[in-house]
Amino acid sequence: KKGAKKKAVECMLRKEWYDVVAPSGFKTRQFSKTICNKTIGEKLATTNLMGRVYEANLADLDQNPISDHAYRKVKFTAMEVQGRNILTQFHSLGMTADKMNSLLSKWCTMVEVVMEAKTADGFTLRVFVVGFTMKQQNQLSKNCYAPTRLIKWVRHRMTRMVQKRFSKCTLDQAVHLLTSDLL
Repeated sequence: KKGAKKKAVECMLRKEWYDVVAPSGFKTRQFSKTICNKTIGEKLATTNLMGRVYEANLADLDQNPISDHAYRKVKFTAMEVQGRNILTQFHSLGMTADKMNSLLSKWCTMVEVVMEAKTADGFTLRVFVVGFTMKQQNQLSKNCYAPTRLIKWVRHRMTRMVQKRFSKCTLDQAVHLLTSDLL
């Protein structure tokens, strides 16, 4: 017979569940679960898991209900598989779109900087810094625009400060600086 029917196979029988473990700097270590095909022949499950990027909310990782870090997204990269645990390393930190949009306001100048900062242990971080001008206390005019020369000076100052701060600390310390508003 042509086109004989294939036997219906449950696709979840070929899968394994793994726990995703955050680096030691966070209070919640096991923050997620992921699924992967079982090792079949030369296709190893560990090679399938390596390099995956997992995203978590900073408020969930800190387990602090009072903290206002719900708008921060932390991403981790899978670096090693130990048994059923996937050990991760910091990948990136970002803000949600609604928080970024709430920071923007009319009649002000936005100063943005993109820089490369090296840590003491050899990692290179690409840092995006955003700053805004604001009205002074007794200001009468509607706008608070900054002149171009001042914007350039602020960019230069931001770059110097961040690079100086990161050059003295390791990657874990840099992540702690970024997540705890100490920078």
